[in-house]
Amino acid sequence: MSTILVAAGLVTVAFIFGFGAMRKRRLHIAALAKGREGDSICQFARSFDTRNVDTWVIRAVYEVLQQELNDATPAFPVKATDLLAGLLIDPDDLDMAVAPEVSRRSGRSLENSDVNPLYGKVLSVADLVMFFNSQPKIRAS
Repeated sequence: MSTILVAAGLVTVAFIFGFGAMRKRRLHIAALAKGREGDSICQFARSFDTRNVDTWVIRAVYEVLQQELNDATPAFPVKATDLLAGLLIDPDDLDMAVAPEVSRRSGRSLENSDVNPLYGKVLSVADLVMFFNSQPKIRAS
């Protein structure tokens, strides 16, 4: 019986900490968004030289990051200068959710990403765009 009470207590504590972290994330992202009212993908795209950076990659990164932050603030206005850590995007989420979806939407492969000059160096949103821009396009089968 005492084991059940201890387990229930641990679950309760974990829930409280998880809820607090989620609330903190929402407040942080909402505060960032408030200072960016009126910003859109247009300002984001202007941060890149579209003669050298694939606009599909730009759009994919913007939309996937917005989707990732949707629980905190719908349609969050992403900036190229944003640090992923500052957006509270966990490196595991980047690898498991963000990267595969950006790959799918942009038509860029994740194969051999370890030879990409930005491999292991993606800190900002601009880095993420440039990482995918350096990846080869997926060939239609």
